[in-house]
Amino acid sequence: MIIKELIVTFAGDMYFRSSIRHNPATGQIASYYRLVESYRNETDRVCHRTLLNIGFLDGQINADELNQVRRLICKRYQDIKGGSELFDIQDNNSQKAIDLADKLWNELVEKNRIDIGQKQKKEPTVRQRNMVFEESIRHPDVREIGAEWLCSQALEQLQIPDFLSNTGFTEEETQLAITQIIARAVYPASELETARWIRENSGVCQITGYPVEKINKDKLYKSSLKLFSEKKKQKISFP
Repeated sequence: MIIKELIVTFAGDMYFRSSIRHNPATGQIASYYRLVESYRNETDRVCHRTLLNIGFLDGQINADELNQVRRLICKRYQDIKGGSELFDIQDNNSQKAIDLADKLWNELVEKNRIDIGQKQKKEPTVRQRNMVFEESIRHPDVREIGAEWLCSQALEQLQIPDFLSNTGFTEEETQLAITQIIARAVYPASELETARWIRENSGVCQITGYPVEKINKDKLYKSSLKLFSEKKKQKISFP
């Protein structure tokens, strides 16, 4: 007897679907069965997915017993999820149906085809999927950049980078000097502490372009001497 499709109307939304194939074991045309789940996706559209490829069952179990198998699986799933069947399941199931239901259930669990660890969560809507939840954000390298950016804009308006380049500073020396000036304005400290702050907290090197891995107290000290030397040449005085 060929069963083309049995559709579940109970909670659980699982059913057996069959397709007509050639059975190499018997050499005949027979029904090849799959256990299928019906569900709604995030757009509330009804979709179907195959949970298990069962194979050929002709001669092993009849239509009524196959329907019993489906009900037993749905019942077991609903018991774990804390739900209930739409109709009561009678206990007059055949032993073949019980054995096959146990076999398929164990296979579902072993292959992680169903969630039995906790109650199913409602799938997010399209709008929820497009939202960013701040508690879910993780960043491994958080840095400050606000005050640094403001100082960088002020130095650009004063044309300090151009001035340093015109006085003989190389591009890397200019980047380091600007990094130092900004760091001293935002976080005035010793060369050692400034180097630590730049490496661990500040995003100033991302603004100036100077490689943060090259920052150390010795480079900052030499840069300071070069800046003060230029100050003396230009006879710049501060109030």
